[in-house]
Amino acid sequence: MIGVKKNQLKLYEHIEGLTRQKPVGWFSEMELNKGRFERREVKVFNLSEDISEVWNGAKQAVWVERNVKKKGKASVENAYFISSFEGFAELYCYGIRSHWSIENSLHWVKDVTLKEDASKIRSGNAPANISTIRNWALNIFRKNKMEEIAKNIRLVSNDIEKLCQLVI
Repeated sequence: MIGVKKNQLKLYEHIEGLTRQKPVGWFSEMELNKGRFERREVKVFNLSEDISEVWNGAKQAVWVERNVKKKGKASVENAYFISSFEGFAELYCYGIRSHWSIENSLHWVKDVTLKEDASKIRSGNAPANISTIRNWALNIFRKNKMEEIAKNIRLVSNDIEKLCQLVI
């Protein structure tokens, strides 16, 4: 399963057109968490053969609509996916949510705590190399059950012996 964005305009528009048809599967769930109300609706559509030829193995399109209300402000977000799997809407909803959860927790830590988006390292292999080092650091902390990343960075930043203990 992969996300479809507007840089694949023909596929994106094809799926957008499918959303005006009757889906082969539908699932909806609501969640209230920390003052934030979210309603997710997932619809599944079978892909036509002309799209499946270009996107080898693609069998279904998935449309996720997220309606969020937080502090009196409402927003709507649509996301499209294609899948080589023939599944049902609830399963797709669970899989997409799980992926978003992983994405958000990893990227939030890397951006907010490690300030990755503000990095001035932008040329050659340096961005990939420093990202790998950041991932190692996060994995070392998590392996040692040290979940408060900012606090633990301060804890080991000037203590090479403590840092070495974590790695071993």
